[in-house]
Amino acid sequence: MKTQILGLLLCVLLVLPTLAGCSARAQSDRVLGAEVVPPVFRTVAAEVEAASSIPVLLPTSIPEVVLREPAPGQDEPFYPSIARANRGSYDINLDAIDQCYGAGYCNFGVLGAIRLTADTPTVDEEYSFYLDPEYQPMMRSEEPITTVTLSGGITGIFIPWVCGANCNTAKVFWEEQGIRYFVGIRSGQMRDVVAIANSMIENQPASGVPDAVSEDTEK
Repeated sequence: MKTQILGLLLCVLLVLPTLAGCSARAQSDRVLGAEVVPPVFRTVAAEVEAASSIPVLLPTSIPEVVLREPAPGQDEPFYPSIARANRGSYDINLDAIDQCYGAGYCNFGVLGAIRLTADTPTVDEEYSFYLDPEYQPMMRSEEPITTVTLSGGITGIFIPWVCGANCNTAKVFWEEQGIRYFVGIRSGQMRDVVAIANSMIENQPASGVPDAVSEDTEK
């Protein structure tokens, strides 16, 4: 009963435009998948595509503020690595150094996707514990859980970071064609996570959703 009440409260706070499931869903028939695969992602993108049935979305830009200071002799601004890749899901670590593989001391973010099934919990169900008065992390973001409008009018959900022994990522989730995509930045701010999510959404074939700036411009 307690979980149901928390889930209902979260739905009310998010004011999501859906009557069933209280989740960020987008009605779209566009072709999913990255139009441009930035060189830094080429190896991991190929491995994920070989292992997963989910179209991979990738950003073409990441705000400099979320990147770690480059290590001496570092060739790339960051190093993606695969955390998980199977038919129904994938997670790609965003690491500050090579061969980090998502370790807390050298990882600054993650992006990924999961194919939705009837048993997949909604985002509000997964994070309802954030609203539990008994949940008291060592530190938490001052930003609230909220809905966000992403490129092309897609509705997403922003989940702020919290800290226990380590700080987790602030995340943006959105759903398209039965797939839940997300990106997270460790101790990130909403504006930066949203910027990466928008870059992922905009990096799709020309027949897809127009970006947030040029959607009213003739091409």
